Amino acid sequence: MLDVEFRIKNYRCFGDEPTIFRVRDGFTALVGTNNSGKSSLLRFLYEIRPLLTQLCQANGSYTRNALFENQQWTWTPTVLPGERFLRAGSERPMEIQIIVHDGPSGQFPDEAEPLILTTRYTQQGIGVGLELRALNGTKLVRDMPGAERFTSEVYFAPLIAAIGVLVDTMYIGPFRNTINVGGNPGYYDIQTGDSFVNTFLQHKSGENPTSNEAVYKMLQELKRIFGFDNLDVNASGQTLQLTVGGTSFRISELGAGFAHFVIVMVNVLVRRPKLLLIDEPELNLHASLQLDFLQTLAKYTEYGVIFATHSVGLARTAADHIYTVSKPAGGTSDLRTYEDNQDLVTLLGQLSFDNRPEMGFNKVLLVEGKTEIRTLMQLLRLYGKEHEILMIPMHGNDLIRGDVEQELANLLRIGGDVHYLIDSERLAAGDELAKDRRDFVALCERLNIPGHVLDRRALENYFTDSAVKRAFGNGAQTLGPYDKLAKASGSVWRKTENWRAASEMSKADLDNTDLGAFLQGL
Repeated sequence: MLDVEFRIKNYRCFGDEPTIFRVRDGFTALVGTNNSGKSSLLRFLYEIRPLLTQLCQANGSYTRNALFENQQWTWTPTVLPGERFLRAGSERPMEIQIIVHDGPSGQFPDEAEPLILTTRYTQQGIGVGLELRALNGTKLVRDMPGAERFTSEVYFAPLIAAIGVLVDTMYIGPFRNTINVGGNPGYYDIQTGDSFVNTFLQHKSGENPTSNEAVYKMLQELKRIFGFDNLDVNASGQTLQLTVGGTSFRISELGAGFAHFVIVMVNVLVRRPKLLLIDEPELNLHASLQLDFLQTLAKYTEYGVIFATHSVGLARTAADHIYTVSKPAGGTSDLRTYEDNQDLVTLLGQLSFDNRPEMGFNKVLLVEGKTEIRTLMQLLRLYGKEHEILMIPMHGNDLIRGDVEQELANLLRIGGDVHYLIDSERLAAGDELAKDRRDFVALCERLNIPGHVLDRRALENYFTDSAVKRAFGNGAQTLGPYDKLAKASGSVWRKTENWRAASEMSKADLDNTDLGAFLQGL
């Protein structure tokens, strides 16, 4: 698990009041208008990478010595020439506070109280002032009682392990193009132009069989996503040549969306970062492909994706955590957590639903919540329906009740083919559904909304043992038909990671189950 809190002052368009941003595993969205600051905040993690790298040097001994032996401490951010790192018009330094709440090595062993690591970046362009305090404000110094334990490698392990994840991030800016960029070696963390083409050639036909196989699998993903019967991609001079259905094309002939997919997927495939930072993943992509794109990228990461987007709909369906960023004229940017509203019709509009198959989705499927959307996206792939069905989260018991007739009636007025799929939450075979779920099913029957209640407890109860082990390692164990994930022994994944197990399932795994029959019939 990863949970690192940043408190930032006077960074770019952010002001004196601390901007509080938590980096967690899974999917996190930053939503805002143009020039609101969402892209700056996403790029922050790229720009402070030199600082994070120094903190991790020699397994944290550099940090411990700087803290407790008064060593000189300096660091320099990675900023493009001519850009400001500090807030324009302010004479005060930028300040960064880092608080590790959780990470690969767990929490700090100081009675479970997180510690605050503080550093500053001055107007003179120098990163200075490393300081460590307890959350209660006590500064940790060498001559305080019991200070010897503060300098130990064990004590610093949670901080260093969590920051080590953040060092291994990959930042992908909003411009992605393999064409017309000549010999430029890269754009932030991705390769472009000639460099990209050469890298692709090396991985596809070089001497490393693992790289060869990875590119092959990626091409199968592209073929599925774009609906090609067959596809091959090769380097040709300074561009890519594609063979689709026996016809040769240059990548420029197939549109910006396809080029966007290829360059990002190849770069992420090669790098395989622990955490991916991507600006505007919806760029040049139809709404029906955007979630698929994010999930496909996340398969090549260990901890997930943080993305900046203009699309509230994409954020609401894809993200476990959502922040909104706003910036009044003449003011500084403001970051806030986003609270989902439960207006299903509004969400349909945000997702650009159009009840015309040639324009996008042609069915609406109401599901339990966001984790089910990502999981079912993987399972619908097995039936070739992942781009036909728009899934809408009902936030569990918030909307799975018998008194939501108005919400469902408004949804039906939009038109389209509406269905539902909900968990049974049964504890044993034959158990009666809870009253709210019985009432919801009865309401849907009255409104002629077809759907299905799972025979087993929930989606995760359909995963096979082999799929679970491929996704989470040999220590993971499959669930029984009615086991609750949070209480199962031997389980090492969380519900937000269900999609990873679902991506390892095959159609044969779902054959002869009620879930498979329902998905087949949609």
